[in-house]
Amino acid sequence: MSSVKGTLEANINLSKSTCYFMRTGKCSLSVVGDFYLSPSSKTAANDLLYCPRLYRAMRRRERMKPLAIAPCECGHVEVISGHQRACIASQKGLTLSMRPADGDVKPACQVCGGQVTFDGELGGNRIVTLKAVLYKE
Repeated sequence: MSSVKGTLEANINLSKSTCYFMRTGKCSLSVVGDFYLSPSSKTAANDLLYCPRLYRAMRRRERMKPLAIAPCECGHVEVISGHQRACIASQKGLTLSMRPADGDVKPACQVCGGQVTFDGELGGNRIVTLKAVLYKE
């Protein structure tokens, strides 16, 4: 198994049901300073303390699955799983472990391809820069 280190331009997709910022217009990482939350407490993905709690775990290097990514012909990668972790890492400059998802190369990411959605749960497709360690078998 080999690894490649570098930066990637990645497409992430967050919505009102998965992101506090999309729901309220304020990023919870900039709103919350220090906090205490019982380890047994559950938080939904769009709760105020979800991302600060996840960021704390990422800083402590707690064991997490690598992000699954799919390469695109446009030069970006599309995050398949771990959108919140990708967003946090891009804001805080953390390095993430990634693995290629099974499947073919996509022609273009959702930002470059201009995919339009017509559901009431409008999402936020955006490109973020990630420091990555990519593992290949």
